[in-house]
Amino acid sequence: MSELRQRDPRYTNRKLLDIAHDAPCMLLLNAPGCSSNASVAVHSDLLRHGRGTGNKTHDFYAVAGCPACHAVFTREHLGRVGYEYAWLAAYERYQAWLWNNDKIQVVR
Repeated sequence: MSELRQRDPRYTNRKLLDIAHDAPCMLLLNAPGCSSNASVAVHSDLLRHGRGTGNKTHDFYAVAGCPACHAVFTREHLGRVGYEYAWLAAYERYQAWLWNNDKIQVVR
C-alpha cells in the first residue's frame, strides 16, 4: 500500500465535505446527544493518512459524524487502537452510504 506523505499536496474538495451534512452519524460512539444535530466532516487524524504537525489529512479521509460523537472521537477517550478501529468502521460505513445514496458516481 502506498502511503500518502505529508509532503504530498493536500487534496481538498468543499463539495465532498458538504455531503457529510446530509449523512447520518457514521462514528456511532453512543455519545450523549448522538445524531441530534446535523453531521459534520470529521477528518482522520492518522499519520498514514498524511496527518502531521500543522497538516490536516486529505478531504477524502473524512467521514460524517455528529458533533457529540466528534467531541469524544479522540485517542484520550478511545485509546490508540480504539480510535483507529472507530475511524475505519466509520469510513467503511460512510463509503457504503455515499455509493448507495448516489452521492458519488463514476463518470466516464
